[in-house]
Amino acid sequence: MIEIVETRQIGFRKWADLYKTYAEFYQVSMTEEQLQTAWAWLSGHETELRGIAALLDGEPKGIIHYRRFLRPMSGEVGIFMDDIFVCSSVRRQGVGNALLERLQHIAEVQDCTVIRWMTAENNRGAHRFYDQFGKLTKWITYDHNMSDEDVPDKK
Repeated sequence: MIEIVETRQIGFRKWADLYKTYAEFYQVSMTEEQLQTAWAWLSGHETELRGIAALLDGEPKGIIHYRRFLRPMSGEVGIFMDDIFVCSSVRRQGVGNALLERLQHIAEVQDCTVIRWMTAENNRGAHRFYDQFGKLTKWITYDHNMSDEDVPDKK
């Protein structure tokens, strides 16, 4: 049975293990300090960042991080899904669907008009999954790095 809970209910260590595995997939290393910062954002009220986790047989197997954003041209509010991760051992068992269904419910309750996310161009498995839930848009994402460092691609 899949149960969806807030990330704080699974605790820092279990969340961090999932998030580090997600980061490794994208070849991004995370320090303990970065994990603690993200956890503080998820756990507090200083930011809009929130998280939900999927438990399968009582064990955390997936997470979503999301936040509300304003849509000035339409006078509406949306939800941006920063991260979604499901352990490879339980993919195609409904965990991702359960997470997205809960996020959709959250969006409905909060009167949000869209859920938006991005994924890597080469993540074909994710594309097939996302095609069931949303549609590919015409928008291209740009980043402006605020330091002079040449930072490798990171999510």
